[in-house]
Amino acid sequence: MSRPLSLSDAQHLLRRAAARGTREEAEELTAMGLEEAVDHLLRDPAPAPPYATHFARNQRAQKHREISLLWIEHWLTTPTPAAERLVLFWHGHFTSAFQATMGAQGVDFWNQFAMFRRLGYGTFGDLLKAVARDPVMLLYLNNAESRKEHPNQNWARELLELYTLGPGHYSEADILEAARAFTGWTVRLKGGLNPREADANVPWEFTVRPAWHDPGPKTFLGQRVEGGEEVLEVLIAHPQTYRFLSRKLLRFYLSPEPPEAMVEEGARVLRSEGTRGFLRWLFTHEAFYHPSFRNSLIKGPLEYLVGLLYAAGIRELPADSSLGKGVYQALAAMGQIPFDPPTVAGWEGGPAWLAETPYLARLNLISAVANQEKSLDLSVFMEGGKVLADLVKPEAQLL
Repeated sequence: MSRPLSLSDAQHLLRRAAARGTREEAEELTAMGLEEAVDHLLRDPAPAPPYATHFARNQRAQKHREISLLWIEHWLTTPTPAAERLVLFWHGHFTSAFQATMGAQGVDFWNQFAMFRRLGYGTFGDLLKAVARDPVMLLYLNNAESRKEHPNQNWARELLELYTLGPGHYSEADILEAARAFTGWTVRLKGGLNPREADANVPWEFTVRPAWHDPGPKTFLGQRVEGGEEVLEVLIAHPQTYRFLSRKLLRFYLSPEPPEAMVEEGARVLRSEGTRGFLRWLFTHEAFYHPSFRNSLIKGPLEYLVGLLYAAGIRELPADSSLGKGVYQALAAMGQIPFDPPTVAGWEGGPAWLAETPYLARLNLISAVANQEKSLDLSVFMEGGKVLADLVKPEAQLL
């Protein structure tokens, strides 16, 4: 039998897991009990709608706004919103920036998010292998240009520093050897089309150019490897990969400074049960509901926006509407535009979200939403939230 779940804890669970919800949805989770409610939130993701554009390949700004609003609208309407907050986590972990990835189209970034959604709950190894072959990632970190004569080290460096082991667990020689192993991993337009002949709905796809690859033996983290697949297997088998990722997941879902014991336990769960198993472990853990960890995370602009729009009953954001344009501009002012993190390390987050200019943008958004809303249900958006005036309280900024 599922353990009891109070209404307050159900509201907290919805805030943290999905960044959106209503009192009615929290009451439904309460009736299920803890384990059943968590399983309900973590069920397989509903696919996002297909994306297609009428803009040309060089009209990139218009496509960026299209996919940004389409994703937020999907987050507002999907029956599996917890999957979308996890997509946001993977987006901030395996970063790729639209403005810095010349040649990539809206469809390429939309396909990348579909990959995060499809594989995000599974084993980290499967997701890592897919990311290593993702056209957006290969273009963003310049591996698409990497040849044996001049191996590009960008992908290899971030693979070790930001995506798996973290600083202090590899050497510069390991980066160079990994870069050699990934030479020849590149992209081409689907169907072999020329970019000058293809419309913006034709995506890039992964391919290997054997003539570009360095076939010589390499020594990576003390092991002999030849190609990129072997580098990935070494990292997937490394215990530090799971410690690094466990800490990062706990910082996203629990606390900026998670307990070391939970980092270690989470690493074991993540390695043996995948990300869904990790989240189920966390969301059913008594520490997750402890007062010391409640209201300990600052909402990022996307989480703030989705939660506020959902609380106001807003579900549609047409790209050409005044509301859609206003939301897109508000995200820029608040400092978090989807598909476009500012650096390869993602968004700084935390107190930086509440600096003067981005905080004023949040307050301005309240007025815009107030003019649109038909009803307002703040019970999940913020602890103790009841009326519009509560949105100026500190709790409105917290998860």
